Amino acid sequence: MFWLVQLLVPIGVAVVLPITIVAIVFKSALASERNRKEIILAALEKNPNLDVEDLVKRMNKSEKLIKEKLLAKLQRGCLCCLMGVALVLLYFFLSVQNEFLIIAGAALIAIGIAFLVGYFVGHRMLAQEMEAEQQSMNKE
Repeated sequence: MFWLVQLLVPIGVAVVLPITIVAIVFKSALASERNRKEIILAALEKNPNLDVEDLVKRMNKSEKLIKEKLLAKLQRGCLCCLMGVALVLLYFFLSVQNEFLIIAGAALIAIGIAFLVGYFVGHRMLAQEMEAEQQSMNKE
């Protein structure tokens, strides 16, 4: 009986759980689109002269600005680096000799560096787009 549990738990975690998560996300996206469609149709029934493009534009979720996305990368990068350094220091100075700490610390530092590189490269490449976005925000 124990061998059955050892077989079914990894299969459930590795196969069934990801499929279930994807199915739930997909169904919620479909329901959201269905609701948007119903709202647009109801608005058109009440007022046939309504500008559909304007309505759709107003209904769209306001996405984050490029600058906000880049600042989120900077924040995640700093946070991951600090957590990684804390785990490495915990390993060396507090005599907590657990190999997991050094591995997790190194992985967090690497992830943090990747976020920071993404921030600096994105900041350099998207400077013109951020300026144009800022100017369009000022016009409105």
